[in-house]
Amino acid sequence: MSTDVEVDFGAGPKRLARSTRVLNLRRAAGMVSVDGPVDWSQLDALPHCMTVEWAGPERGIIDEVAARPGIRFLYWDDAVGDIDLASTSLGTVRLEGPGLRSVRLPESVETLLLRRPPAALHVDAPDMGHGLDLRLFQYASDVVLPDGLRRTRKVWLWVAGEMSAAVLAGLTDLEDLRLTFGEPPGVLTDLPELRRHHRLCSLQLDDAYGLDPESLPELPSLRHLTLNGTRRTTAAAVKARLKGSAVTVSVNGAKSQAWLSAHMDNPFRDWVEDSKAFGQAACAAYNRARRAVDAIAPEAPDRLDAAERALRGLLADLNVVNDEHGLIDTIYREQAWDTFCDLAKRLRVPETRVTSWFDEGRRF
Repeated sequence: MSTDVEVDFGAGPKRLARSTRVLNLRRAAGMVSVDGPVDWSQLDALPHCMTVEWAGPERGIIDEVAARPGIRFLYWDDAVGDIDLASTSLGTVRLEGPGLRSVRLPESVETLLLRRPPAALHVDAPDMGHGLDLRLFQYASDVVLPDGLRRTRKVWLWVAGEMSAAVLAGLTDLEDLRLTFGEPPGVLTDLPELRRHHRLCSLQLDDAYGLDPESLPELPSLRHLTLNGTRRTTAAAVKARLKGSAVTVSVNGAKSQAWLSAHMDNPFRDWVEDSKAFGQAACAAYNRARRAVDAIAPEAPDRLDAAERALRGLLADLNVVNDEHGLIDTIYREQAWDTFCDLAKRLRVPETRVTSWFDEGRRF
């Protein structure tokens, strides 16, 4: 019996393994036409599918996912309007789209990842998000928590180079907080605001190179403090301060001032923690791409062609890095995508081209 099946969701026949678990139906993947009907019955030929990637208007995807409880993961880019997923059996929902107005989640949901959500977004979650693992990747300093999630206990925020702890004031049941700084200097301001979270027992700070150890308040329920990416002097000060307390301190990637001076502005700087050669190669790839992008005049007539060469060059370099080291996993792929988008934004590349160039050019 053949292990492949032929499917046609509307953009022409494609051969896929019957055992396919992750189905990419974003337009750039060439499975679905830009407009027109989508033949959702083709999902029946992929009984093992657990993850669907989608982009743009709804076009019937919610009803079809609801009809197939085996689909547990939905990744939806460029989502618009009001998204009602209550009838589905989804466990993980990832949404991105400046046109989102509201999201209604099913009882089965465990994880919600929102990328660059609009400030006015309302989320209708079971029990105000009490059992939800909320991952809010805004990549900005002006962070706004979505309305409707005040009881969320576990939160991961990905911000730019600075954030105020006052952003978290509306969370009444916060127990587990992870904060990732995507840009230097990595400063969490208004640290005394953390005192209002009486249940906070786990705090993880990623790339908080600007953390002031002396400003950390006493947190009675805190039992675990993790610093991923920090200054050696900061790590030493935090450990000394909390020695003998009930708090377990874990430090990964403590770096010297010399290292930070050379790599602080490189988005792949922490890849060196998995492998020195891997991290150095990735940093070098970014540096080459950044120089190529910076050399392109914003009003140059061949700006888009030059941008495409520079961005595809970054992907080609990262393909080689991954071929040699095999370490670009899901998290690193997300970081590569964010970096790719940031470089493209500098040259005002249309979003549709950014997505297609990234999907076409990567092998990781």
